[in-house]
Amino acid sequence: MSFPPVVILGAGPAGSTLAALLAEQNIPVVVFDDEKRPDLLVGESLVPAVIPILRTLGIEDRVAAISRYKPGTSFIHREELEMHFNFRSVEGLLPTYAYNVPRPQFDDLIRERARELGARFVMCRASLKAKPGDENHELVLDDACLAAAGLNAQPVFIVDAAGRARISARTLGIAAKTGSRRDQAHFAHYENFDHPFPEGQVVITYHEFGWSWRIPLADRMSFGVVICADQAERWGTSGKERLARILAEEPRLASTSKLARRVTEVFTYSNYQLISERGHGPGWVAIGDAFGFVDPMLSPGVFLAMEAAVSVAEVVIRGGLHGAASLGRGLEKQERDMREWITAWKELIDYFYDGRIANFYIAGNEMMRKHPGIISNFMQRNIERRLASMASGGTTRSTWNRHFLTHSIKWLTTPSHSAKYAVPGS
Repeated sequence: MSFPPVVILGAGPAGSTLAALLAEQNIPVVVFDDEKRPDLLVGESLVPAVIPILRTLGIEDRVAAISRYKPGTSFIHREELEMHFNFRSVEGLLPTYAYNVPRPQFDDLIRERARELGARFVMCRASLKAKPGDENHELVLDDACLAAAGLNAQPVFIVDAAGRARISARTLGIAAKTGSRRDQAHFAHYENFDHPFPEGQVVITYHEFGWSWRIPLADRMSFGVVICADQAERWGTSGKERLARILAEEPRLASTSKLARRVTEVFTYSNYQLISERGHGPGWVAIGDAFGFVDPMLSPGVFLAMEAAVSVAEVVIRGGLHGAASLGRGLEKQERDMREWITAWKELIDYFYDGRIANFYIAGNEMMRKHPGIISNFMQRNIERRLASMASGGTTRSTWNRHFLTHSIKWLTTPSHSAKYAVPGS
């Protein structure tokens, strides 16, 4: 058969979203899918900015049918502070909701949509070869992959969406920069988990060891803990033991999990902060976790993966395959944009980790208490809307909002007060 212009490695949200968008434009695309998927995946809680992408793909109704409606997120602090955010505050900017999704089924829906639109899937683990100095194809498929896909020539464009395997970076020896935290996450699904919050509300709880999440799914609860490395052994030697002890001994969890029954295996993830030093080259690009990932706090991962797919699709659809120079310019801009996305999300997440958001929240409430009236109420609503819009993915990259948040925190808070609200780190 004639070779396709685009080959995608990996059939997760990034790869399948890109395949669907290209196939809809009648651009031939082949996806290599090794079908190796764990029963559970992190990234079950979506942000509102994902909803427009689901609508573009034409699958929001399908996602809604398997998911739990998510109205917002609550943060429960060990210092008796509770912060409750509702997505209604982003009305007019984004949809005022998101979904909590069973990730394997969610991924399957996007994959099936790509097939419906004409993308071809090859059940094979992709392998690449490096061609240093090649101005058009720095990476190519190996002979076994070409044969498995029935291709008689190399593709014009290769997209690495294979997740943390980082096939392109490993093949080319591209290093990555890791974040400052050395956390480890353990999580599982439970039945009969009490949830004294609005239905579907995601709950983040701060602890002395790190933090935990509760994500209500359609018929069960996803519960996980993120433990800084120097405190992990205190809670046991395995993820199973650590989850059980934390649920039994942490006061803010024990009262809601008395009848909880674990119904899945315990899964463990580590090193949540990483970004490649280079994300594209002649004839290839890395997207999603293959390029970089931030942190599970605020749940930006699936959005960043799908947003990367959208941006690469735009490069291709606008004529990026018509020449190496055109493709290179488009991918250079796409990588800059994704680095800015990741940087902006990391800034916001750091505010939650180092206690500045909690301190800021308290300072705003104190301002309203001391100076009640129209002005203070307006300022508080404005601050909450800006913060919610950034955490929803709507204005995360906004230079104005980022400066506004930075300077507002500086004016209204003191570093010493923020420290006591920080999440412990290694």
